[in-house]
Amino acid sequence: MPENFSLPSNVSNEDSGVTPEQSSGQVPEQQEPEQKFSPPPSNVFIRTSQSDLEKIKSEGGAISGMPPPPPPSSPPPPVTPSSVPSMEQEPSIQPEPAFSESEPSFAPEAPVGISEFPITEVEPPQKNKLLPFIIIGVLIVAVAALGYFYIWPKFFETKPIVTTTTTTTTTISTTTTTLAASPYPQISGPFQKSLFNIEISSSDIAKAIKDAAISEIAAPGIFKILIPKVHNDALTNEEVVLSLIPQLPTRLKPYMLARKYLVYSYYGTVNPSLGLIIDIGEESKEEVKSIFLAWEKRLGILNDLKDFFLVSIPKKTANDFKETTNAGAEIRSFTYSGEEAAITYAFSDQYLIMSSSLESVNSAISHLQGITEPIYP
Repeated sequence: MPENFSLPSNVSNEDSGVTPEQSSGQVPEQQEPEQKFSPPPSNVFIRTSQSDLEKIKSEGGAISGMPPPPPPSSPPPPVTPSSVPSMEQEPSIQPEPAFSESEPSFAPEAPVGISEFPITEVEPPQKNKLLPFIIIGVLIVAVAALGYFYIWPKFFETKPIVTTTTTTTTTISTTTTTLAASPYPQISGPFQKSLFNIEISSSDIAKAIKDAAISEIAAPGIFKILIPKVHNDALTNEEVVLSLIPQLPTRLKPYMLARKYLVYSYYGTVNPSLGLIIDIGEESKEEVKSIFLAWEKRLGILNDLKDFFLVSIPKKTANDFKETTNAGAEIRSFTYSGEEAAITYAFSDQYLIMSSSLESVNSAISHLQGITEPIYP
């Protein structure tokens, strides 16, 4: 028997069969064989596969496909003093009952630390069967919205007609006309009234222009502008030109009538001269020049321009027209006897100049150069 083994306090030497000599530690010389006995039950719990199955079953778990385990063996009876075997009796150790061949074998014991929660089968997650239909529905709504808000207005909707309203502001000027006192006595109606114009002959206009030019002889070199009027109204281009040139060629009328014009008188050292300036335009100069050259033939131009002389018409001394230039102007003249007497015409830029002396034409050319100013009646 081991040295540190001791009997329980409630077990006497008599009951245990131990002699006083043995309890005092005196061993007889001749020792009998040691008596074996069953040790008291241990409080150590031994975990087995059967205990794990019982625990799973008590917690409601079950292992599918396996037969229920056999009923547990009855626990050993509690140890009492009377049940303690004597030293002489050998303790009997009964081995655990082995499983029969008919009973199924179990898996090896699970290692310590395995979770004691019940083992359940986890089902794989099921796919949402409505997801494809939801995606198709969203695509249909998007396509419908795109067609309604973009495609339909672009191809089928009627484009609006933009109307631009222009507001014109009209300023009405009110002119108050004060009628002059009537030169006629007042009468009562009913009566008729007839208005008519009395034409002034060309000869009368030409005579009035020449009289105005020589009515007052100015100093030599003076360039005087003449503005003829009838009842304080300035005469038109046609009235003046056709009065001074009654036989004006028909081809020249489109270039010389209804144009700006100016009548002037030039006072030389010997004789005064009458002159005429007409704005024919730069684009018409070559055409008018060719007509004048044709007008020179048979010298008919000399008789048609005779009213430009303010003195008695001198005798002819030349046989044809001579050409000269001055300040870029082209001048053609036909001389008469005496001084400052020659039928002359010139083209200076867009202007046509005609007079009865070369000195008068040169003076008009110089007045058309430099800084010019408008002339008012």
